[in-house]
Amino acid sequence: MSYYEESQTQRIFTVRIRILFYLLVLLFLIFLWRIASWTLFHQSYYQDLAKSNFIHPQRLDAPRGRIYSRDGHFLAVNRATYSISLSPFGVEKSELHNTIKYLEGVLGADFSQKEEEVYQLRPRWQRILLARNLSLETITPILEREWSLPGLRISSDFKRYYPAGSLAAHIGGYLGFIPQDKLKDYLDKGYERDDLVGMAGIEYSYEELLTGIPGREIVQRDARGRYCATLETEPSVPGHDLHLTLDLDFQKYAQSIMGSRNGVIIVTNTGNGDVFVMASAPSYDSNDPAASAASAEPVSFLNKAIQENYLPASTFKLVTAMGGLDAGLTPQSKFICEGYYYLPQWKRPFKCDTLSGHGEIDLYDAIKYSCNIYFYQSVQTMGATRFLEWALHFGYGARTGIDLPFEVPGSLPIQSVDSMVPGDLLNLSIGQGHISATPIQVLQSFCIFASGGRIIPPHLLKYFVDAEGKRKDFIPGSWQLPMRYEDRQAVLKGLIEVVNSPGGTAFHAGFPPEWKAAGKTGTAERKDKSDAWFVCFAPYDSPEIAVLVFIEEGGGGGSTGAPLAKEILDYYFLNRSRFHD
Repeated sequence: MSYYEESQTQRIFTVRIRILFYLLVLLFLIFLWRIASWTLFHQSYYQDLAKSNFIHPQRLDAPRGRIYSRDGHFLAVNRATYSISLSPFGVEKSELHNTIKYLEGVLGADFSQKEEEVYQLRPRWQRILLARNLSLETITPILEREWSLPGLRISSDFKRYYPAGSLAAHIGGYLGFIPQDKLKDYLDKGYERDDLVGMAGIEYSYEELLTGIPGREIVQRDARGRYCATLETEPSVPGHDLHLTLDLDFQKYAQSIMGSRNGVIIVTNTGNGDVFVMASAPSYDSNDPAASAASAEPVSFLNKAIQENYLPASTFKLVTAMGGLDAGLTPQSKFICEGYYYLPQWKRPFKCDTLSGHGEIDLYDAIKYSCNIYFYQSVQTMGATRFLEWALHFGYGARTGIDLPFEVPGSLPIQSVDSMVPGDLLNLSIGQGHISATPIQVLQSFCIFASGGRIIPPHLLKYFVDAEGKRKDFIPGSWQLPMRYEDRQAVLKGLIEVVNSPGGTAFHAGFPPEWKAAGKTGTAERKDKSDAWFVCFAPYDSPEIAVLVFIEEGGGGGSTGAPLAKEILDYYFLNRSRFHD
């Protein structure tokens, strides 16, 4: 090799060495810059990130508010239980598998579908609920081996328990997982995906009062996610305790006299809207709704008092009577009842329950004997529009506003008022045809009448007490329906004779005169059977209680409904002082 070639090679080598040196210096400077950046500019961020690898916030569930009856019985309470969940944080897949297999053996459950779901969780510190409502006896073997079960999380929980069971199921309701279509709304309010919420009854209506404010616990875990220590605790705030107007002993009595029959009994305070009794049969077990649904016994999740529509039958004659007087009839105005009535150019006769007829009859006797023919003729004096306006005044065709969910409004043919044929109008006048109402609507119409036109929505909440022991009473709103005193007195006289005068449709039930009860029977024709209605209030000169009895396929209102209502009033007057606090 010549001197020139050797020199050329030396120069190339020197250049490469310099380039490599400069690259190493550049990399070193970059490295120094990153270290400076981590330690000087982003210290707190990376410090928090490091802490999050072994320090985790953990939610502490808040006890749900308890529910009491007015007579001091528990309707809903909390029982301490345990929940188990799994987190993939710091856990190998094989370790997670072994943990799940152990839990399956202890609990007798199959969690195989959850295994992959848990392992794929991101961020990895999150967890998935496996089981809840576990007793101390069940959880003890797991607690003893918690240290050797990577990924396991055990937390104390509360199970809702309803001591009254099916007796007040339609009132209290029950809890369930958040429905998928409402999940976003609940998450926005701070709930978590696995939370239980009110699904029916008071549990649903007053969810915001009953649910508490969750607390927070900061726990330290090792590299495999196992519990080490509790570093900080922020206690939860319990939900509000609710005290209801419902009297559980009265409810139990009403349910007992209904026996195996299907129907509804409601008792309210006419002065303030308090609901003392709301029995709907058949019922279900609120402690285990799923088991109730699968039972061979008759079960209904519908609260028939507010969620089922029926023909109001002759109880609706209260509306027709008041409308007729408003249209110009007097209590002494008389119509002829021959047992049937023909509309002009109408081939089919409209019949009275007394086929032999009542002869010449005025308002008082028409109510007392429940004469259809009188009301067929009186409704024509006011016309469809005026008549339906009175029905609306008395609450038909609209929800009462009771503080229970899913109330239905019933139906009135308002849309077809201008095209209503005369035959339909006659059927409506006696509560038949194109009309339907819930039992609570029918009772409310009599409460409105009994109070002289004062409308107070029925309600179940009496007061609530917050976590600090402060009480807040529920004060219902009210408004006044225009009602002429003389018209009310005329109709009231007829209602009094229904119960207290020989020949009255409820007279044979034997209401003691000192109770001063006034009411109306009804018999709704349904296929080949009849539903029995009876509604009353007492004392009629100073009303304080209203009672509705409705029995599906019960026959006549006077023979079935009235005797049951008499038993209800008997219980009330024997325990009268308990209902006026």
